[in-house]
Amino acid sequence: MGASATFVFYPAWTSLDADTRHSYSKEEIGRALGFYAKRNRLDPALLRAVIKAESDFRHDAVSRKGAVGLMQLTPAAAVSLQVTDRYDPIQNIRGGSKHLRYLLDRYEGNLALALAAYNAGVHRVKGSSVPQIAETRAYVKKVMKYYHRYAAPASTARHQA
Repeated sequence: MGASATFVFYPAWTSLDADTRHSYSKEEIGRALGFYAKRNRLDPALLRAVIKAESDFRHDAVSRKGAVGLMQLTPAAAVSLQVTDRYDPIQNIRGGSKHLRYLLDRYEGNLALALAAYNAGVHRVKGSSVPQIAETRAYVKKVMKYYHRYAAPASTARHQA
């Protein structure tokens, strides 16, 4: 699954290149983001918003809890999502977008609950409301703010930057 998707973006690479390359252009990241958004039935603007909130688009970002990369995957999440290199932006987007799709399905399309679970974990999201965790509530608001910004028409988005 991952190797064939990688070659969609980089047809001139060898399999060795796909396993070792971590420096991608903004265009390559953008194509991967669009590809995995489509594959996982996600709005690309939502994926951008999560990445902005999680890492500010820094592929080398590391949280104090050990989450890594653009979408801040933990070691456990990486294993369950079959991400072998959390620092690889393409693998990180592939895994993070798959996880976000899973959460949206789990919470029946409720974006606030899915985002809360992405931030705090599914074990903390019970019932039909965002948990009373200040960090998680702020995270949901932040992602929604970015989501609306990225989803806005181009002329509106330029004025919000």
